[in-house]
Amino acid sequence: MLRTVSLLLTAALFSTGLSCVVAEEQLIDDARFPLEPHLILPVWGPSNGQVAAGVATGVAPEQPIPFSHYLHAGKNEIQCEYCHSAARKSIHGGVPEISVCMNCHKFVRTKSKHIQKVTEYWQKGEPIPWQKVHDLPDYVNFAHVRHIRAGVDCTECHGQIKLQGKPTYTDDGGELPLLAVDKVMVRETTLQMGWCLDCHATHPSVDENYGESAETRRAELKDCWTCHK
Repeated sequence: MLRTVSLLLTAALFSTGLSCVVAEEQLIDDARFPLEPHLILPVWGPSNGQVAAGVATGVAPEQPIPFSHYLHAGKNEIQCEYCHSAARKSIHGGVPEISVCMNCHKFVRTKSKHIQKVTEYWQKGEPIPWQKVHDLPDYVNFAHVRHIRAGVDCTECHGQIKLQGKPTYTDDGGELPLLAVDKVMVRETTLQMGWCLDCHATHPSVDENYGESAETRRAELKDCWTCHK
């Protein structure tokens, strides 16, 4: 009798196990179940701007004003932190306030229709509606200030900014009005998690800043809590 009950229990458990496996397989095969975690993350679209999750590099969103980093950071050698001053003291890189632009453009290229547009925003007290290019999902904790203090150069994440947005001008006399800017700003790097982890694992600043404790610090930089608080 006991042997019969034991066999029946074994058969029942085996049957239950098979049904669980079948159910699991059906769940995995179900088209509604995301096999790839990144499929449930947002992708780029006109309504949400660029996010690091899933967006292709090289995309240049249309901007309200054809700002040229090539001209400002390249030709005129303006330092990144002059305009993006928040980056050295905040988690955010910070889009410059119009007052920063007007420090120069009250006097420089005032006849340009694009500078006149900047002036209009300034006079109305409205921010310029720039479209974000280097954007991260809200679940990522990234601090610009920590990276700058560590000795990470802006170009390591943002690419060769000085080469972006090369302007073209008319050959008329006078102030040479700006005609167009080729791709105002594109994202050159992926900003995906694996890309960040590769940098954390190999960047020389970790050795320079932590010396004998560098390996311990590298282990900390791999911890989920570092970027996902």
